[in-house]
Amino acid sequence: MEERDSLRTMLYGWARFGLFWLINIFAMIVGRTAILGIIGTAFPKLALYDRPELLSFFSWLIPAWLLTWLFWDDAKRHTAYGRYDPVAVTIILLLIGIVYYAPVFILNAMEDRKVVATVESFYFTSFWLSAIDDDPQVYGLIGSVLQILLCLGSYTVAHRYYLKKFAEEEDED
Repeated sequence: MEERDSLRTMLYGWARFGLFWLINIFAMIVGRTAILGIIGTAFPKLALYDRPELLSFFSWLIPAWLLTWLFWDDAKRHTAYGRYDPVAVTIILLLIGIVYYAPVFILNAMEDRKVVATVESFYFTSFWLSAIDDDPQVYGLIGSVLQILLCLGSYTVAHRYYLKKFAEEEDED
């Protein structure tokens, strides 16, 4: 039985790891194209073409919202099936954050500016935090930590919410 739980936790971790990367890459692409076109056209006073920080913030909201919803749904399912494990989810989120953030460490060692620009573009969704510090290592770290904290908070709040909800439903029966 323990092997099955370990396998389930490992598969859960890999799935969340892949989704975290895909959602952030999706947000990077959508943030630079669709948001610029749709929001920039619908609200020209925002001047997104002239304000990359604002465009980056909208791009950050996409993965933040999607990941928050994903972990809310995970907590709902885990609570319903009695598989709530905050330690495993925290470890998975920490590993996701470390692996997502790791490429920024090689920026200083790279000589090819095109490669550096490509790596920095992975952290475009956190560029709005460059007001704090202009270094991609700093704003990339802050942006990914904020996303991870939102996911963990969403997971915890949803678990508490559904514990109460499921307890109320059992009391009605």
